[in-house]
Amino acid sequence: MHDEAIKNHAHSNEVFERRMQEWRAKNNWLLPPMKTEVSKDEQTRGFYIGKDDDKDVDVVKYVTPYSTERDLAHTGMVNMMWCLVHSRADELVACKTVADFNALFEQTIRLEYSSYPAFTMEYRLRRIITPRKLLWMFSQKANLFPGKARPGTARWLVDPTNLWPAPLFNPKVYTKSMVFFNLRACRGTTISTDEREVRTTKPVFIVGASGGRDETGICVVERLAQFGDGAKIRWLLSAQQLREMERVVFVSDCCPFRESIDYDSDDDYDYW
Repeated sequence: MHDEAIKNHAHSNEVFERRMQEWRAKNNWLLPPMKTEVSKDEQTRGFYIGKDDDKDVDVVKYVTPYSTERDLAHTGMVNMMWCLVHSRADELVACKTVADFNALFEQTIRLEYSSYPAFTMEYRLRRIITPRKLLWMFSQKANLFPGKARPGTARWLVDPTNLWPAPLFNPKVYTKSMVFFNLRACRGTTISTDEREVRTTKPVFIVGASGGRDETGICVVERLAQFGDGAKIRWLLSAQQLREMERVVFVSDCCPFRESIDYDSDDDYDYW
């Protein structure tokens, strides 16, 4: 009975995936193919190969700022980002203003969230799944989405994960958009003994020369605070380049500070 139940479950998943793919193709709402390889250069830009959390397979992961963990927890919103980039690239780069992007959001949001705008889920989720949040995640200043890097952006001055106790958060030195991609989880496993520490596995990716990386993204929103929905969007990649992007699994960096970040704050948008 147990073996039969496992087979039935596997068959149901197979049927669901096939029908879902057919639905995505019919509605032009396809996810890009998964990235499978990481070059030496990409290793210095936050890409690495790790195990999928749900399946025992290798996937390409991409390190994001520690302040992005809450947003990345919403699979539907992440899928929507990838579908816009891959399947609606022409419409995306045609958005010249925030108002244009808002309209594209309204046209496509129901493909991921059929109950929008009611959102029968909790009120908190209705505040998170917004066009402004989605556009912020695409932006170079958010430093979340892989794309075109802006040279000369702020870098970590120290390795905060090597200090104990960890330094207090200092907004004059660090910003929420910084990524220090020498994560503890990615350095390799260390076993401590009474006499010495023994590293048992190799780090999974190379550390950049100065630690951290330049801010990356696929767009820049100009003077949002001043112009609001009329603010102009400058896309950093062409529609063809967006369609050719491969999908990665986002993994937020660990927060290296003793003070926690207020994730309920709307201050994220101060960085535009």
